[in-house]
Amino acid sequence: MQNKNHHDIEKRMAIYQGKLENQALYAGQSFSERRQTVILFLCDHDVYNLNQVHYQLSPQLVGHPEILIDNGEPNVIVNLKGDASRQATLNQEMLTYFNDGTVTGKFSAALDRAAREVKNDAKKEENYMTIEEYAARQSAYARKEGREEERMETIKGLVKLNFTKEQIIDFLVQNLNLDQQEASQAYNQAMATA
Repeated sequence: MQNKNHHDIEKRMAIYQGKLENQALYAGQSFSERRQTVILFLCDHDVYNLNQVHYQLSPQLVGHPEILIDNGEPNVIVNLKGDASRQATLNQEMLTYFNDGTVTGKFSAALDRAAREVKNDAKKEENYMTIEEYAARQSAYARKEGREEERMETIKGLVKLNFTKEQIIDFLVQNLNLDQQEASQAYNQAMATA
């Protein structure tokens, strides 16, 4: 469930899709046995401000928007505040359930049972987190990985420019907000992978 519009939903979907794809096809398994994955984002805001109940995203060929790429990975954004009056009964039931928790039929009853099961099972609760918690964790990890990668590339570039170890460490301290020990460790790590 996406409660706030951070204007990055497409990137979030790509992260989730990648996580699911890792489990959809195992090494040595035939591609025909691949399990289809679907990313369904429930949003309490209209991401594209078109008052549609759902938006299906599909990749297209750059420069040729008429050519859609069917990669077998449907991504759907559900706008819980969209106009449900034009939707099928099942969609109306789902929107009602996610907007106010009201169970109005078999489908919403099944959704309610599944949600309660995950939230109430101690073992599953360990893995349960809101989208915001997951995204914050992934974002922090990506920033950390990005900083480390940038640091490694910077060090390797300075080596190519014939900077000495001391000059590189001083550069890291002054420009990347590292202390002397962190800068020295970063230098040693970069040289070990060079």
